[in-house]
Amino acid sequence: MLKKFLPSKRLTAIAFAAIFVLCTASTRAEQNLRLVYISDSPGSSSPYSIAKEAGLFKKHGLDVELIFVNGSTRGIQSLVAGDIDFASAVGTSAINGKLAGGDIVIFDSLVNTLPYYIIGKATINSPVDLKGRTLATHIPGTSADFAVRLALRRYGIDYKEIQAVMVGGTTARVATVMNGQSEFTMVTEPGKSAGEKLA
Repeated sequence: MLKKFLPSKRLTAIAFAAIFVLCTASTRAEQNLRLVYISDSPGSSSPYSIAKEAGLFKKHGLDVELIFVNGSTRGIQSLVAGDIDFASAVGTSAINGKLAGGDIVIFDSLVNTLPYYIIGKATINSPVDLKGRTLATHIPGTSADFAVRLALRRYGIDYKEIQAVMVGGTTARVATVMNGQSEFTMVTEPGKSAGEKLA
């Protein structure tokens, strides 16, 4: 079903930034903190699970509760609302939150590129073929949304020349391409691998 994979170049930009709001671990013997991770992709979420399971948080006096929130835009909204203490999110969402008046500080990053790939139907043979096609995308402000807009611009395609449908996380986006509800999407390596296995 999915035969052709169009890799977008590794797009240099701020990516999955860990964002922290005025929390200092030294104020108490052990702090209870709520950390939101925003992607169901193993490449993005596993560092936090590994750190927790390996006891790295506790080693530094932190009792961290990991919470999944789908999409960095929602993660930043939760952060600004005070529902969580810090979040993993794409830089664009953090910057937009800061510009909107949020008390946000970016202090770390998992990666400094956007390692995304465009995957789609076998009828898509070149970037030009994306025009007029249906894109399964994430909510505005997420890394997947930012990456696909950047890739389209690189290919000289206006975002208005495609039909974007907001679907959600990687698993849902790949599924919509597989079942014919959309014609292409933007994914990281695990999503690309999943699509190739189902092709």
